Amino acid sequence: MMRNQARNDAMHALRFAGKFLLVIAAVVTLFWLLGVSFRFSRWTGFLSLGGLAVGLYASAQRWVVWLPGLLIFGVLNSLLVLETHNSLVGSRITVSTGLSALLLAFYAVGCITTYYYDAERLSVFDRCALLVYLACMTWPIFSDGSNLGIVTPAIAWACGVGMAALIVSIAIHRIRGSKTVTKRSQAEIQP
Repeated sequence: MMRNQARNDAMHALRFAGKFLLVIAAVVTLFWLLGVSFRFSRWTGFLSLGGLAVGLYASAQRWVVWLPGLLIFGVLNSLLVLETHNSLVGSRITVSTGLSALLLAFYAVGCITTYYYDAERLSVFDRCALLVYLACMTWPIFSDGSNLGIVTPAIAWACGVGMAALIVSIAIHRIRGSKTVTKRSQAEIQP
């Protein structure tokens, strides 16, 4: 009995690791394909970006469940960078305390708020807020004049907009959810 439980636990861990690596490989491949499409033609790049946005919007109920687990790595990375002031990607890049604290807040807000989403009841606003958050996560990479070691207006704006979108969305999501629960409980009380 214990041997079967240990085997099931090991298989569960291996499946999780496989899925995690598959998601990371898909994200890297997706960014590579977007880069190739933008190098080919600006129109092709924007068309590909639009297709990606539509695909993410349509499948949000599936990937929102995984998002907190992925964002926790951003929180841990930001904590390490806050302590060492060195980027974990390139050790020669010095990261300011302000930037690492801002990114810590950005990833923590994303991790906490997406954990509380009910994936089965995502509204249009929730899906759009999630897309805005993901866009704000990558926007500073593509903006001109953003130094990835200090807080620049592009980075601060993107982090602020992304956090605000998720906070407003989860507040509306929770209020809407509590109203549904109240209506259900009132219907159960009345014969």
